[in-house]
Amino acid sequence: MPIAYKKPDYNQSLPNIVTGMEPEISARAASTMRQPIRNIQTTIQVLNDDDSILDTITGHVVDGTINYSATSLTRRTGTLKMIVDPEYMPSKTSVIWFNKRFRVYQGIVDLTQYPREAINFLLGTFWVSESSLSISQQTRTISISLTDKMAQWEDLGLEEQLKIEHGTPMSEAMRGIMELIGEHDFGYMYTSNAKEVMPYDYKKEAGTSITDIIEDFRDMYMDFICGYNVLGQFEYRKIEMQKKDETRKVKWEFDSADKDRADLTLSFDESYNLQDVKNRVVVIGSTSTKTGYTPKGTVKITDADNVFNVDAIGMRTKVIQNNDLTNDLQCVAQARYELWKTAHFQEKVTINVVPVYAIQPNDLITVTNPVTKKTYRYMVDTISVDLGVDGLMTIDAHKLYYVGFDYGTAEMPIVAAIKNGIEHLGWLSLAEQRIKDCYGISGDGKNTIIVRFVSNQAGGEQASTTAYLTSRNQTLELDIKDFEKLNLKDENGDVGRSKGDYADRVLGHEMFHAVCNDFYGAPKTIDMPIWFKEGFAELLHGAKERYQSITGYVSNDEKKQALIERAGRQLNGAWESASEDYVSAYLIAATMYYLSGSKEGLQGIFQRLEKQENVNLNFLYKALPLTGDSAQMYSKVIQTMQNIDLWQYLNDPSDSDTCSIGGNHMLNLYGRPLDAEDVFNNSEATCESLGFKIRYDE
Repeated sequence: MPIAYKKPDYNQSLPNIVTGMEPEISARAASTMRQPIRNIQTTIQVLNDDDSILDTITGHVVDGTINYSATSLTRRTGTLKMIVDPEYMPSKTSVIWFNKRFRVYQGIVDLTQYPREAINFLLGTFWVSESSLSISQQTRTISISLTDKMAQWEDLGLEEQLKIEHGTPMSEAMRGIMELIGEHDFGYMYTSNAKEVMPYDYKKEAGTSITDIIEDFRDMYMDFICGYNVLGQFEYRKIEMQKKDETRKVKWEFDSADKDRADLTLSFDESYNLQDVKNRVVVIGSTSTKTGYTPKGTVKITDADNVFNVDAIGMRTKVIQNNDLTNDLQCVAQARYELWKTAHFQEKVTINVVPVYAIQPNDLITVTNPVTKKTYRYMVDTISVDLGVDGLMTIDAHKLYYVGFDYGTAEMPIVAAIKNGIEHLGWLSLAEQRIKDCYGISGDGKNTIIVRFVSNQAGGEQASTTAYLTSRNQTLELDIKDFEKLNLKDENGDVGRSKGDYADRVLGHEMFHAVCNDFYGAPKTIDMPIWFKEGFAELLHGAKERYQSITGYVSNDEKKQALIERAGRQLNGAWESASEDYVSAYLIAATMYYLSGSKEGLQGIFQRLEKQENVNLNFLYKALPLTGDSAQMYSKVIQTMQNIDLWQYLNDPSDSDTCSIGGNHMLNLYGRPLDAEDVFNNSEATCESLGFKIRYDE
């Protein structure tokens, strides 16, 4: 009986697709790319306008190259060479014709599984830009040139005048221009914040190039990129400025010295251009004809992890005049972008590797130098992939440094208010006086605190103090993102959150660290347990608000036992930086006060530590030796914590005292409660600091 002919199912969906947009490569995909033997196949899916699959072509591609660029508007280009098949001869009825859309996959057969299936890595979504037919006695091939969708707009101009009003969010402007030309397929689209808006009325006449407008919108605040992703979707993203808490996971690790011989690196080449390194950028905008104001942004690298920071190599300044910029925020944005470039693009690496198809432009990789054996992070700039059987991948990338920026002039009102608090309201000096009165220690007046304003991420560290092993000077960093809602007229420094976050209390907390660093020296304070440093810093101004912010317990007693248990873990070295950690550290400090018996006994703790060596060993016993050994002292603190009077004050919402060391529940320095507004009486301020010289890093 004859077998009925069955038409092939060209609309098949490929199995095991890896787009490269996943946060990390799956273990199976990574293992398949590390196989010592590769059985590869290139698959082309021809798509209809609705993304349905018109045809699937496998086994026809004999060669080709795919190129990626992280910075170009057109991110992906490529060429394919296919065996001639009458069905695929270029014609207006063929699937290979102008404006046809291809998805190109490179498959690697997973030899560890049965039945054998390929892991299909998506290399991009392309449009046919041109095709040519080449036929000879030796070969019959079709050569096809590919580009991503951005090339479709290169010769397109406005049909009518375009007007966008001042104040329009840039993300809306970007989406609007793309929708105007008919784009409806969007990937990730960044949402502009309140300051990232069109800075003036934007007008363009009919005939203006669409790609010029897209570039205008992309570069309006300089630290943005846009283009088509691997799925053919338009994206608009803000460039990462490489803060430690924002850096993405590394996509792949290249190590030519890897002992398990699973590395795919074939060659390695580094290049340096340190002559162009700058660590301070000043951007000057256009002077307003109405107000006479000239916008300006000044940004410099201060992050100690960056080898180009101003403290490491001195100040290297670049000044840029850009008359297209009309406000401070634009100038700051361009200054950050220029500084980001100069901190990254001076050290580059080119590696030739067995193709790792899942890597995309702007992905992070690590590369181990085969000579120094040191491993560094890099961000991918360009990629070229040869699709042939013996094809290689060439990756160009730049070394990644963390870039911590100081503030620009756009945030100066906040900076001025903080300076006023330090200079006239005692935001540092009142805490120093309290430390001296209660703990009996102070700075010696010889050393400097460098106050540096940074602009990182709201919700992180509001302030931090850094001491150095090579200098007695210290740095006090204030993140103005956490001061954005600062009441510029409030003497306590209300930032619109809990009263525990008042600026005078936050800075008072930091001054405990600064005084300890100065009194004991950085080597000793580094060895002190975190619970001691944070606990007594909290005790200085009280932690009642922080205690009350901790919720989720069915009763006060359950909450109490959880905090005591956490305190026990901290005494054994644990620290998680959660709000609960600060409260339990505060409870340890308060318990030590109760055990010390008096102000003199409390001050004896700090005096005793000055004379101790190797304070990290049996610290608690060295600070307060009331028992026979350190284990007994640990038990005494935990047992005493169960019964201190402090719990009833912490749980009493009608009691206004913050439960600070100077308040009426402890040393009672003033014979009255010290509430959030009065724990540091700003009217008593007489100077900016008692024990330090203060210098602003500007």
